[in-house]
Amino acid sequence: TVGIVGSTGAGKTTLIDLVLGLLVPESGSISLDSVEINKHNIAAWQNSIGYVPQSIYLTDDTIEANIAFAKSRDEINIDKAIKAAKMANLHEFITTLPDQYKTFVGERGVRLSGGQRQRIGIARALYHDPKVLVLDEATSSLDGITENAIMDAINNLSHKKTIIMIAHRLSTVKECDLIHFMSNGEIIESGTYQQLISSNEEFKKMARNL
Repeated sequence: TVGIVGSTGAGKTTLIDLVLGLLVPESGSISLDSVEINKHNIAAWQNSIGYVPQSIYLTDDTIEANIAFAKSRDEINIDKAIKAAKMANLHEFITTLPDQYKTFVGERGVRLSGGQRQRIGIARALYHDPKVLVLDEATSSLDGITENAIMDAINNLSHKKTIIMIAHRLSTVKECDLIHFMSNGEIIESGTYQQLISSNEEFKKMARNL
């Protein structure tokens, strides 16, 4: 689990866009296990990534259709949807609903809380069983209690998948194996949470403002 942190404008999202292949480097390269990502292999790389944005788009459809996003009704694999929901700490909530996975979420998920919408986003990213999970400020709009529930779901996946998370709040990355601290478009220091607290004044200042 890798955290990418820094103040607004530090370059976190640009870095992730490069990793996702949404931006092409003007110089240098992006490599995966020493293999450079290029136009010939980028589709295979992108197919191995699950992406969770800050704001989850939900259609006025069932929970299972929103998890298996872009799949037609007859293509939905309910076993895969349940497995993904369990990994996202969402399954227990769904089983309390009268129609369970067939429950309609309403326009833009209006019948769900912010935390539930976010967990559907995580389940959607996990539905295709990606090797890499990328979370872009995925908990920044949530309150502390809801964020903790989401982080429990993410931490349950730790060491089962490679997880890359961008965070504005340092509480989000406390459990990461490695944190990259960015400033002005560069990674200026890397280490564990405790190592960066000890060695980097700017990181320590951000931690104080939690």
